[in-house]
Amino acid sequence: MKEIWLILACVPLYVVNAFCDKAVSAQKGNTYNFLYNAIKFFVGSLLLLPMLLMDKAPKLEAGVILCGVATGVMYALSKTLMLKGYEKTSVAFMTLCHSAGMILPCLLGHFFWAEPLGVLSVIGMLLAVVSIVLLKGGKEEKKGFDPVGVALGAVIFLASGGVMVVQKLMGLYFAAQSVSAYNFYSFLVALLLLSLFLRPKGVEKRDMRLVLPCAVGSALSLCVISLVMTALAGKVPSVILFPLFNGLGIILVCIGSVFAFKEKMTVKKALGLVLGVCGLCLVNF
Repeated sequence: MKEIWLILACVPLYVVNAFCDKAVSAQKGNTYNFLYNAIKFFVGSLLLLPMLLMDKAPKLEAGVILCGVATGVMYALSKTLMLKGYEKTSVAFMTLCHSAGMILPCLLGHFFWAEPLGVLSVIGMLLAVVSIVLLKGGKEEKKGFDPVGVALGAVIFLASGGVMVVQKLMGLYFAAQSVSAYNFYSFLVALLLLSLFLRPKGVEKRDMRLVLPCAVGSALSLCVISLVMTALAGKVPSVILFPLFNGLGIILVCIGSVFAFKEKMTVKKALGLVLGVCGLCLVNF
């Protein structure tokens, strides 16, 4: 029960992180997205560094290094390819691919780690994914699909689910190694890869008044989320941990966006909220 409360306590941080992403992505058609994410992972690395230095657990073992590097690569992949995916397909489709990634650790948990996965839980996960698509989709999104867009979506699905799988591996097999080091390595690798796409020219100082605070806020929330999720991954079944956190977080982001970003609560989004709540109830039944 304590673990469930920890998951619920992190959901507001999910909302903060999503709102920061949303605010920056609305600036000049994602012009500052790479800069924003690079700053985010830079600040996150700085925040995690003191924890890394104070942590007495092993920091240079093969397990923690490989897991950290793998997560960092998948962080950078999802951040980079998501932008291209928006151009090729739609926000709704790319969100579907990203959110459906939570199915991977749930399936692997059932077949490889003997975690429970009942029919109701499967139905609940599917409802949660459908809910996310309804919440994110919009009338303005009428783009068709092309092979490149579908391929990008598949990679994002694997990268999103892969991060959760690696968190699970850390919690199950490398729990004695440094969680702080794992997160520090993942943030540092993501920073280095995203830095390759930076275009410092043309950055307006007035825009940095939004980009910088949002990057710091996102870094703070993402650090806490990553630390907690990694710590819980070895204790809480995947079918509860990931759908509960991600599903509930997106539902709250949708509700909050009505007030924070003046978005309309359409019938489609209302249906998505209902399906999302029903799906989460079934997952945790």
